[in-house]
Amino acid sequence: MSISLIIPVYNYLDLLEKCLFSVYRQSVLPDEIILTDDGSEDDIICFFNSQKLKTDIPIILIRQEHQNFRLARARNNGIYVSKGEILVFLDQDIVIPKDYLKSIKANLTKGKFLSGYPIRLNKEQTEKLTFGLIEKNDWSTILTKEQREKIEKQYRKDYLSYMAFRYLHIGQHGAKLRGGISAIFKSDLELINGYDENYIGWGNEDDDLGRRLQALGRSGYNFVRSQIPLHLYHTHYHNQGERKNANYSERCKKKISHRNYKCQKGLNSGRNDLEILV
Repeated sequence: MSISLIIPVYNYLDLLEKCLFSVYRQSVLPDEIILTDDGSEDDIICFFNSQKLKTDIPIILIRQEHQNFRLARARNNGIYVSKGEILVFLDQDIVIPKDYLKSIKANLTKGKFLSGYPIRLNKEQTEKLTFGLIEKNDWSTILTKEQREKIEKQYRKDYLSYMAFRYLHIGQHGAKLRGGISAIFKSDLELINGYDENYIGWGNEDDDLGRRLQALGRSGYNFVRSQIPLHLYHTHYHNQGERKNANYSERCKKKISHRNYKCQKGLNSGRNDLEILV
């Protein structure tokens, strides 16, 4: 099945460069990479043109005007232009091991969406994660035992939750969706109308999407165990809107059911303002 890799972007092109460097070295390559920009102040077009020279993978750049932090809409923009059957969402501050996409293809089956948790690097670890280490695909020298154990513990918790729901019909629908580390069938996203664009700023937009996928009958599966992504350290830039989103999310949560899983403002919203570069 074909894969579209969707990466929301807002400045921090140094982080994005490491992210893409890890993508280019995958054992299974995506069929296209979609950079969906939320009005970066940095020279994203120059960066985009330079990256096209580094890979044979088709890269698409979508640009929207910056109005607060419209992550939900940025992800929908990527869904809108994507051609793949499997949509892999990756945040720009994530570096992935070489068999990450291979693992997604092996684990994503009908009735599932995939999600997982990264190891969060501190500032010193992020500085030590050089392009050379990414090339070697060996990060053992910079990770701690505690960091690896935390990921294993989360994996086991999510796996038990998934199995309990699937075979015993008890508990939650498996793993929680994390928007920046996820893989979903495009057809499922179209059925629920994508991300709810009423979420402005950071937070809760992926919780909402996960709940609506579950209402559709899909279960979350944590596929991150051996192929563990790394979250690069950086200062935060997207705290606006979090409290407002939390309140809106609680109101939506009460309305979602097996008969009501579509958001009102999602993929059906107009996109005439977009600039699309190939």
